[in-house]
Amino acid sequence: MYSEFPSVKLKNAGEGGLLVVFDNKITPRLYAQVRSFVNALAKKKLVGIREIVPSYCSVMVYFDVLAVTMPEMKTLAKEALAEMEPEDTQAYRILHVPVCYEGVLAPDMEKVLRITGLTKNELLRIHTEKPFLVYTMGFSPGFPYMGDLPFSVPRLSSPRPVIPPGSVGLGGSQTGIYTVKARGEWQIIGRTPLKIFDHNRSQTFLLMPGDYVKFEKISLAAYFELRDQVAQDDYIPHLEVIEL
Repeated sequence: MYSEFPSVKLKNAGEGGLLVVFDNKITPRLYAQVRSFVNALAKKKLVGIREIVPSYCSVMVYFDVLAVTMPEMKTLAKEALAEMEPEDTQAYRILHVPVCYEGVLAPDMEKVLRITGLTKNELLRIHTEKPFLVYTMGFSPGFPYMGDLPFSVPRLSSPRPVIPPGSVGLGGSQTGIYTVKARGEWQIIGRTPLKIFDHNRSQTFLLMPGDYVKFEKISLAAYFELRDQVAQDDYIPHLEVIEL
């Protein structure tokens, strides 16, 4: 029932947009509710819905105002809330991402260690011991925002002019992967040879919201070897599907 979600707010977002806000926190439990709502709304297969965009703790629904009015859209959203089902047996994808945390590929490593007070071994253990949930994607094509880290790292005071694709960074209590060459403010602690985004590939994005990423430490020599394999299309990413 909609009444079971008293904290959920339905907010107008322009003429053809409805923002469904579950809370203002970032937690896996809230994101599970977001996913459940998206699935329930998508099952309705309404022609008037143009796009459903999940985020950390909210969902933006874009709709055709000529086909669906705002009051009707809010009613549909309440129905979807009532039809939400738990994801206890949901299948999840885990992409194993090899990362080199050494030398020039990790330009902010020492700074991050000073900020957190961790040793390098401690930091790498935290970053590689468990899969991270992909909450959402932006600001560049396919950039995955993942969490949650047990510490917070401030972003750079001024953006780095160029960050190479594959760079793995920390920002706040999140970690992410730069998918294209871009300016950026995240603290870079490593680089993966994988192409998370490739417009020339049939599967343009290796990751989607709701996926998990398991980082795996590799040596500098292994990084260059895998980079060559990726460039020659000889490397198949390790993608695991499990039930949580």
